[in-house]
Amino acid sequence: MRGRRSGRSMVNTVSYGFHVARGRQRPMPLADQHNEIEINRVERGGLVFRRGEETVTLTEGQTVLYWAAVPHQVLTVMPGTEITWLVLPLSWFLSWKLEPAFVRRVLDEGLCSLEFAEGGVGSSLLDGWALDMSSDMMELRVAVRLEVEAFFRRLSVRMGDSLPVRDVALPRVPAVTRGNQCRHVERIVRYINSHFHEAITVGVIADAVQLNPEYAMRLFRSHWGMTIGEFLSKQRIAEARRMLLQEEDAGPTDVAFACGFQSISRFYQAFKRQCQCSPGAYRKRHVQE
Repeated sequence: MRGRRSGRSMVNTVSYGFHVARGRQRPMPLADQHNEIEINRVERGGLVFRRGEETVTLTEGQTVLYWAAVPHQVLTVMPGTEITWLVLPLSWFLSWKLEPAFVRRVLDEGLCSLEFAEGGVGSSLLDGWALDMSSDMMELRVAVRLEVEAFFRRLSVRMGDSLPVRDVALPRVPAVTRGNQCRHVERIVRYINSHFHEAITVGVIADAVQLNPEYAMRLFRSHWGMTIGEFLSKQRIAEARRMLLQEEDAGPTDVAFACGFQSISRFYQAFKRQCQCSPGAYRKRHVQE
């Protein structure tokens, strides 16, 4: 939630990275759409929230988990509404190798409510993360990341064992969406997320989601503000950055081919374009930090 403008797009496509904070919620003039996982908890007040074709009313104490790649927007809010939000890069979420049923639930279906007796997300947990993330101390921020990973691992196991995560049992109000277009874009993003490490092209992607390639490219750009190829490259570089930092034995060549690049030169060009440095310099700088 929150809302930021991004050029003249019909949706905001700016990514937030890893972020936890608490603040006043206001109506969003445009929908957000970014390739990250979100948790939103209403601390005070209430709001009407739309994600894709789902529109729900969230009230004080309710917490939802969802994949933010589907356009979502706060339509109306009660005066004084405050929320705490957590934004998690999808590359982290996927790299944790969580229970497949849980990952499918988050990526393939709608809003998940975290309002269950055991393991619910309370104000104290999110407030603690938000406070530590606002600190200048790197150790506290690292601790939050580890605690968030542990939380998702517990949530993943609980869902696999007893399916405690349920659909949001909240009043629905009529949604005004672009229906099939949203579903087509979701399918494109989902296919890329599952196959970016393979030698796929726009034609392969369009064929997989049963769309005309020109229509798929036009539709994707209108929703994301970038081409399918640019999004595919971003996903590959996101995974490359993870591998460079977490897999010490993997050299740049190993990383390039593991992430779906078919040549070292294209990998270096894409990496420098997005990170403003070479893969080696990126690893060195962040390891030192």
